[in-house]
Amino acid sequence: MADTSPSDVTIDLSGRVALVTGAARRLGRALALDLASAGADVAVHCRSSRDEAEEVARAIRAMGRRSVVVACDLVQPDETTAAFARAHDALGRLDVLVNNVGTIVWKRFDELTPEDWRACLDGTLFATLHASRAALPFMRAEGYGRIVNILDADADASTPVPFATAYKLGKRATHQLTRTMAAGEAGHGITVNAVSPGTLEDSPTKPPLERIPAGRFGTYRDVAQAVRYLASESAGYVTGAHLKVSGGYLV
Repeated sequence: MADTSPSDVTIDLSGRVALVTGAARRLGRALALDLASAGADVAVHCRSSRDEAEEVARAIRAMGRRSVVVACDLVQPDETTAAFARAHDALGRLDVLVNNVGTIVWKRFDELTPEDWRACLDGTLFATLHASRAALPFMRAEGYGRIVNILDADADASTPVPFATAYKLGKRATHQLTRTMAAGEAGHGITVNAVSPGTLEDSPTKPPLERIPAGRFGTYRDVAQAVRYLASESAGYVTGAHLKVSGGYLV
């Protein structure tokens, strides 16, 4: 017989430990603080913005949650593995990974240099890959995990990308990585999903507002609510999903 009991969608992450990459500033900072407000202890990752990351960690501790700063270059797999192990040792477990880091270069395809291509692919696909591989052993050992990859509203598209090509292709490759990991990790009790923001209020470039069906640009809170759900036990049967938080833009 089907379960017809009322659902409880209250998101409580008490007892969970999350790690958010690129959490010193902007969206990553907002995601780290939101997960802490839901009850999680949070490891705050940065590469070089150590002072800002420490401010985020202090804000999380002020909520009564535990927090440590994880400084490493996600392009370096061994460095990433060691840094995540330190975070695990400090906080005792690692249940949630939010891959927020992304490197974008706004140039036309024929203007991109080899260095631009490497920076964008490293800062999207490979940063996500290395962080996920560093986190997965801890999640497998617990039989529980939530990985949420922050992508882009057209990460599932097959249309040409004449501008920011390297970044866009990196995000599209990460979309495929998300689906591949979702299929491979489901048997370990680990879900892998993607959240794709559309144009946010502080995005450096914006389309005309009339192209946004919802009639407004997105906020950090809009994205954080989606991440919080996918990070929770309530989303235990959701994996391989691509949740667009775009107000209808690029659907």
